[in-house]
Parts: sequence; structure tokens; C-alpha cells
Amino acid sequence: MFAAPAAEGQRPQYRIDATYVPQKDEVKAHMELILPAQGTRAQTEAFFHLYPNVFRDWKYGREAKPQKPGYIDISNVRVDGKPVKEKISGIIMRIPLPTPLTKGKSARIEMDFLLNLPRGGTRLNTFKQTAFLAQWYPMLSVRDQDGWHTEPYTTVGDPFYTQMSDFEVTFRLPQGYQVISTGNNADGRVRSPITVKQERVRDFAAVLTKDYRVTRGKMGNIQVNLWYLKGMENVVKPLHEAAVSGMKFYGERFGPYPYDEVDIVLGETGFGIAGMEYPGLVTSIPTVPAESGQVPAVNVVVHELAHQWWYGVVGNNQVKEPWLDEGLTTFSEFLYMQKKMKEDERGLLKKAAKRTDEIHRVVGVTSVERLYDYPDAVYGMMVYIRPAAMMFQLMDEIGEKKVMDILHTYYERYRFKVATTRDFIRVANEVAGKDLTPFFDEWLYFKHK
Repeated sequence: MFAAPAAEGQRPQYRIDATYVPQKDEVKAHMELILPAQGTRAQTEAFFHLYPNVFRDWKYGREAKPQKPGYIDISNVRVDGKPVKEKISGIIMRIPLPTPLTKGKSARIEMDFLLNLPRGGTRLNTFKQTAFLAQWYPMLSVRDQDGWHTEPYTTVGDPFYTQMSDFEVTFRLPQGYQVISTGNNADGRVRSPITVKQERVRDFAAVLTKDYRVTRGKMGNIQVNLWYLKGMENVVKPLHEAAVSGMKFYGERFGPYPYDEVDIVLGETGFGIAGMEYPGLVTSIPTVPAESGQVPAVNVVVHELAHQWWYGVVGNNQVKEPWLDEGLTTFSEFLYMQKKMKEDERGLLKKAAKRTDEIHRVVGVTSVERLYDYPDAVYGMMVYIRPAAMMFQLMDEIGEKKVMDILHTYYERYRFKVATTRDFIRVANEVAGKDLTPFFDEWLYFKHK
């Protein structure tokens, strides 16, 4: 029987001390990880993802290839003070534990790492006087009832599966740089070193910048910050208002946002990443095309903020069941746009749902597949759009209130945990008071009556 760490003090604890050297596109850091025992069997090893190494020797599409490679080098690995030899293969690092880790115990893993930032990288990136740090440190792989998750990288979707952890990150920065991050940066002071702490989050992202300006506001007790570059001033007010409104909208319907702050950073963070979610921090492009020309990207901002609920607080294996966060987030976005912006795209969703029936007949994929099983061209339709259409159809069948009750119950039950498709359907059946399994079978698995 596998039991993931859930009690206070039983989460992995990261402590990172990082020095940023912009002239070299480098971050030099020391990391310490307190690793609690997981499961009932003695643990003799630990695995980490070294995602920056995908930028060392790019194996994916040419259009997304960084202009300059990046990588992460590891040195001086110790476990409980004893030197050990790590084994690295591509983006996976295995660290042996000299003393097997048993229930109730923990190990202290230390290492130094040198991060060389790519230019034009996907998510991890540098642009002028700004560094976007995403999946930038050695990230502990998840160990659950299926064992260690060492899944490979892919440019389709988000190949990241992480667990709740605590972070204390110290940044040492050149003069004039400030930190925007997963943690709280509400005081606005530019100083170095600066230490940021955040408990119970799935990973830790940061933007180190000399260029960004900020508009601050509040949604209740939550600080909502919109960060923008010179030239974006005309979208700041509508996007900041949408961010505050979106946080309120989702909090009232799904359940309270559990952190003190959220940051929205406008601007591209690597090829093709129009918007991206991290705990407490999202990115968005400033504008999107419309019939009237370029308009503020309200839909992108509220989509990424919905991820704070679906992925950030309620986790899922994004590699194995990507629909579970992307589908619920897309539904949340469309619901906000319908209720608050008076933009009803139900017609578009219905057309897209019919198109996915044709795609399924030709390609054979469903809405519940691993990332690697989707051709690029059909991923968005199957994972984002069809599940969103499904949730609107469910509102037609059982009523909006019942669907909101389902999402609220699901959120409360799986806060800070990892949920599965089966968990979601179980909650839906329970709250609806009837068996909705045939409905979900048809929409998600294409099991037509």
C-alpha cells in the first residue's frame, strides 16, 4: 500500500540559494532538499527531472528551437553529508541513498547546480533584461503507487507532474533587478539578497527582471499584481480588472484561493507559449486578434488564472490525463467570458465537439490519453475544447447549480492532492445524485450508446 506524504512536515522541502549573472545568462545555486520517506518499502534512490537539459541538444520541432542552447550541470551531491555519485541520463538524474529511507524518516539531499539559460527557450528563457525561470532547478520526480515518474519531455502540452512541496528560495541579484515569483513579493522593494518562502505548492517559478512595471490591486485579502513592459500600457487596466474579477469569480464558484498573492506577467515566455500557469504566477500575451483588431487578452488571463484551481490546488498527472486540468480550465474560462464579458461561444464549442467525433473515427484517440499519444494538431481539440463542451452540456442536463456544486466539492475534496478522471466522475455522480458514468463515457471515451 502506497501512502503519499500528506501530514504537515511530511512534504518535500526545498531550500535554494541562487545567484543570477545576467552577463553570462547564468544562475549559480546551492540546493538542499529534505526528502521524507514515501510508501511502506525502504527507499534506496531518488529521481529528479533536469528539464533545462532539453535545451542542450534540442530534439523537437525546428520552429521551437532556442536561438542559444541552455543546460543544467550538477556537482557536489551529498546525502546526509556523505558524497554520492549521481547518474544523469538526459533530463533524468538518479541519486542513490546510502542509508535506505524508511517510514517516518527523511534524507537531506544537497547539490550545487549551474543553470545556463537558453535564449528563445520554451518557458525557460531570457529576453532583454528579464529571465523567465520555469522548471529551472532539479525537480524531485513524483513517486506514487505506480512507482517513480520519469516521463520524458515533450513540446505537446505540459509534461510536468509534480507534488506539493515547501520552498525557501534566496535570490542574489544585480542592482536594479527584482523578483516576481510563486511566493509573496507584495512589498515591491528592490533589494538583494531576497528570500521568498512558499508552502504547499507544486513547483516554484520566478521572473528576474529589470524591465517590468507593476499595477497592484486586491481581491479581498489576495494581492493581484499585473506586470507589464513599456508599450503595453493600453491593456493594463482592462487586464488587471479581468484578473481581479476572475479571481473573485472562480473563488465564489469553486472555493477559496489558498495563497496571499497572484502575479500575472505579460509577454512571451518562449516560442509559442501564449500563456502558462505556475503556482501563484501566470504568464499571458497582452493582446489577441479579434474582428475589430487586436484586443486585450482577457480570455488568456482568465484561462491561466483558472489553472490556480485546476492544476495548482487540485493536482493531476498532466502527462497521463491532461484533460483533467486543461478541460476544466477551458470550461472555467468560457464560463467567465459568457457571464462577465457577455461573449457566448457555446456554438463554437458544439461545432468543435462534432469535429472531435470525426477526429476520433480517423485517429482513434479519446479525450483521456497520455500527452505522447496525441498528434499535435488534435491535442487542443481533444484535451481543451471537447471537455469544455462536455461541461456546458452537463449544465444543460442537470443545471448550472449542480455543476458548480460538483466543481466545488471536487475542489474541496482534492485540495493539495492529486485527482484522477475516476475521482472526478465519482464526485460528479455523488453530487448529482445519479449515475453520470454513461454521460462521461460518451464524452471522454467516445463510448456511444
